[in-house]
Amino acid sequence: MSAQRVRVWFRKGERLRYISHLDVLRFWERAIRRAALPLSYSQGFTPHPRLAFASPLPLGFIGEAEIMDVTLDERVPLASFRERVAAQASDDLCLVAVAEVPPGAPAPQSCLSWADFRVDVPGLDPEEAGQAVAAFLALEAMEWIDDRREKARTIDLRDGVSQLAAEPLDGCTRLTMRLRAHQDLTVRPELVVAALFSGREPGMIARVALYLDEPSPARDAWRRRGRFE
Repeated sequence: MSAQRVRVWFRKGERLRYISHLDVLRFWERAIRRAALPLSYSQGFTPHPRLAFASPLPLGFIGEAEIMDVTLDERVPLASFRERVAAQASDDLCLVAVAEVPPGAPAPQSCLSWADFRVDVPGLDPEEAGQAVAAFLALEAMEWIDDRREKARTIDLRDGVSQLAAEPLDGCTRLTMRLRAHQDLTVRPELVVAALFSGREPGMIARVALYLDEPSPARDAWRRRGRFE
């Protein structure tokens, strides 16, 4: 049985935004091994490092607080873990924070609920953007065809957007948004830009934060009684 599970928040910077998720996984595996930490591996003929990510960062995105759970075979003080891994990291793949979670806690991917994004849209007039955002937020629902997969499906885009705002930036408009990131509904920031600003292409996109809806026995009990939303 694993001895310790450490939750890591890390940053993936602009210079590395086009490296794949697999490359990121390999980077952290090597960094943890070089730090001489007791990284746990799966059993079987092809053991894999027990690194669990909340959500792979799409290619081309910056990540400011990505989440990765690291399982260790032996306990290590958190301060030592952070210091030793940080020494093996880089400027564009670096630790932001660490915390300990129970070894039996759900994987971060299974309880991911929302994600915050920052999107710069070149050439978009801030006043036009503000009007479009206000009109969208006033809607109760907005059907949109998500054709990113082999089989297109219709989603309620409005239901997948919790927060949305626009502000002027040099030569562009910056959008900040909180989007649904659940297994049943995941909204990408490009979809929001396409739906609200036809013909516009997003520039730099950063995923700023990830939110986990971790289980709570008290909350679950209240929900079963229909007394908690």
